Amino acid sequence: MNSNTILKGAFVAFCLIGMLVLPAAAAPAGQGTTAHAVDQGLKDDLWANHQQYRLQLFDMNVQRATSVISILNKYGIDTTACTSTLSTISGKRPALETALANKDLKGLKTVNDNLRTLWQQFRTEMRGAIRDHYGKKAAGTTATADLAAATV
Repeated sequence: MNSNTILKGAFVAFCLIGMLVLPAAAAPAGQGTTAHAVDQGLKDDLWANHQQYRLQLFDMNVQRATSVISILNKYGIDTTACTSTLSTISGKRPALETALANKDLKGLKTVNDNLRTLWQQFRTEMRGAIRDHYGKKAAGTTATADLAAATV
């Protein structure tokens, strides 16, 4: 055997030993594979932060949707369906607040799923209202132009 082969073999052996020893050396002494416990105060503070900003985000989204409805009304677009859906969304705030206050992850998931569906419905209704409003106007304009062309 030449010296290159011996060095390569020693290097591979060193790497194999390192792969076996390093994970064991990195484990905390006396605890084996158990995880460290996270400070309960840290968990509580992070949850309170999440709760505060989640409710602020909800309120901001409702406020923005209310503003959009006002703008659509200003231009004569029928927002009856949008307003109804937004009212349903606003009614979900107490359930969201309760789930957050109780740290009820299952309840929070349910509320979030309902809100996601309602917000999608709101967006669809809003776009539909705009489309209906301008679609009718465009159709009326086209019919009027066709009538004018036919009479000439």
